[in-house]
Amino acid sequence: NNNHWLQPVRDGRPTPKSPLMRKQPYHDRNDTSTDSKKSSVGGDDCETGKWRHKLEFLKEMIVGVDLILVVIAASVITFGVNQFGNEWLSFISDSKPAIGTLGALFSFALVFRTNICYSRWWEGRVLWGTIIVSSIRVAQQAHLWIKEPALVHRLSCLSIIFAYCCKAQLRGSGLEHETEGGSKLLRKGVISQEELDLISRQSGWQPYYCIDAMRAVVSAGLKADDKQGEWKKNAAQTAMEETICKLADSIGGCIRVKTTGLPVAYDDILNTTAAIFFIAACLAWAPGAGLYNPIIVLIVYIIVKMIIGVGSDLEDPFGHDESDLPLEKFCEEVDRQITAVDERAKLITFDIANGPSTHISAERSSSYSTFPVSSYHQDCGDDYIESGRVSSETEQLIS
Repeated sequence: NNNHWLQPVRDGRPTPKSPLMRKQPYHDRNDTSTDSKKSSVGGDDCETGKWRHKLEFLKEMIVGVDLILVVIAASVITFGVNQFGNEWLSFISDSKPAIGTLGALFSFALVFRTNICYSRWWEGRVLWGTIIVSSIRVAQQAHLWIKEPALVHRLSCLSIIFAYCCKAQLRGSGLEHETEGGSKLLRKGVISQEELDLISRQSGWQPYYCIDAMRAVVSAGLKADDKQGEWKKNAAQTAMEETICKLADSIGGCIRVKTTGLPVAYDDILNTTAAIFFIAACLAWAPGAGLYNPIIVLIVYIIVKMIIGVGSDLEDPFGHDESDLPLEKFCEEVDRQITAVDERAKLITFDIANGPSTHISAERSSSYSTFPVSSYHQDCGDDYIESGRVSSETEQLIS
């Protein structure tokens, strides 16, 4: 698979392993196959399944061997301080302000890392928003400027395929994989088996195959239309090329977010600071907390581990974790909206630029002809029909 290098590697080295920097093997939250099986057998309702899912996520994030090691280390330190540290207990008590300063520095570094990870998650969300909007726009532009129905349908299918290819690419997989939607698109007739095999065999990034195919369809569609003037063809090609370029730039930005993680030295410094802080805090808290000291240290450690775990999830927003972007829903929405664009084009039986002109008087002022359809709603629909500003055909089409 040509996507193996998309796995997080920082500065030429693998991502460092640490008890705080957890691995992310959590299953896809959108995979309902397991829940459906349990529901059919045990009758679990939807709310119970959601809570069970969240508890499993927290369990996977918190539970680990490192918790046992923290409790053991804190217990040994607490026992040693209380049993053999009488001569320097006063020194440990006086060091609490210094420990507070160290904790403040560690908290700042922790918040700073989390903010950086969140900015990466937000950038991925914005880029996927551009992919969704631009994919739908390509289908809309095809219906406007390409007159050959077969090419219009081809471009709509490529827009849907592009979204699923992006999802597969960002998860280090391929469209042909059983979990990435290729088989579903094949069953719906969006893609043929021959083209699916071609996409899986070619060595380049799969979304860019769709980009090349879109440009080829646009070029063929505009050349086949002899009724439009050259300037109209150039304007249409420029507009559609701009939309296709947005698609290419968006998936390129997503790949950049996927492949460039945080500097490895930053996580090394954070882990070292965390170790120093917890050891020093355990020594400083031991005289006052007594036997409760290991429990206090463990609680603080779990909170810090959860914050770092959430940041690690946000660092790569395209995976299967609870906090990752719902790429399946994004792709399904692109499919649904592009299908709606195609169906709407079949419903329109008049020139959409002029509207159903047989119902509109030629003497009406320009303000009537520029009535904003988006502001139409059912409550005032009858009034607009009676005044002639919206025809009954348009009212039925909108509804």
